[in-house]
Amino acid sequence: MKTPPDRPAAEVVGDLLDQAMDLSARFLADRAGLSASAAFVLNRVRREGPIRLTSLAAKEGVSQPSMTQLIQRLERQDLVARLADPDDGRATLIGITARGEALLEERTRIRRERLAALLSTLSAEEVCTLQLSARVASPILDRLAADADAASEPQAAQLAAAGTRSRGD
Repeated sequence: MKTPPDRPAAEVVGDLLDQAMDLSARFLADRAGLSASAAFVLNRVRREGPIRLTSLAAKEGVSQPSMTQLIQRLERQDLVARLADPDDGRATLIGITARGEALLEERTRIRRERLAALLSTLSAEEVCTLQLSARVASPILDRLAADADAASEPQAAQLAAAGTRSRGD
């Protein structure tokens, strides 16, 4: 299938993603108690499992000192914990705690409730069309997210290797 000639795919898809992000940030997100950057990090740790701090910083595109500060704040809130790295006794991994899991589940529940309220303003046909579009787009977006993460892997591996040579996480 070809992209319509009037606008490049990056613009059309970009506009859609910008609008979805704006809707999510302004109307759906639970902004109480957790910054956007903390929520992104917590979600990544939940999704990927225990991860080295250096890798987490690289994947999130922040410096290691900034990530260290954020992880320390999340530790104080009992949302993440440091775990022994089974592959390297000198290093630690960052893992999500039961409290962190519960917080993310609650935030998801709140977003879904808010979305349901917004969806109730649409016609049944519009809801059906949006639902079908989401089912079609979801695996493609999953692949784009995986490709984006894979693109950051070399940098993350490089930073992780440098971090373990100088000191443990």
